[in-house]
Amino acid sequence: MSSHDNVVDEFLTLLGFMRERFFRPATQMTRNWLSPGQFHALVILDKNGPMSMSELAGEMKVSKQQLTPLINKLIDSGLAARKTDESDRRIIRIEITDSGGDKVHSLMTEMRQRFRKRIQVLPEHELAELDQMLKRIKEILSHID
Repeated sequence: MSSHDNVVDEFLTLLGFMRERFFRPATQMTRNWLSPGQFHALVILDKNGPMSMSELAGEMKVSKQQLTPLINKLIDSGLAARKTDESDRRIIRIEITDSGGDKVHSLMTEMRQRFRKRIQVLPEHELAELDQMLKRIKEILSHID
């Protein structure tokens, strides 16, 4: 097996492990209020500010047709709103509402607290090592398209 194949296998194994141990519980927590897609859209809007449907669809890596019902549900729930672009009134932007921002911040705080609680069992030296590894992984992967 080549070193490339080994890295791919280890990476995919790690993703599966992370999904089972960390992401699935977070998804179950948000599911009471939002679908994973809705939560993802709100996080992006919270981070980037108002976006056109095309921009948001591109950021989420979905089609505008897939995004439309998701955004409609967020708007119906009062978590997002359509707003006419101030510089070009033909453009409609989607923005997160105060209620949507509160929901995102509340859920993110809860996810951070749960994750923090889980890693508190790590000894200080392993925590420091994990911190360095995560930074290095992010640095290495940021150079890949």
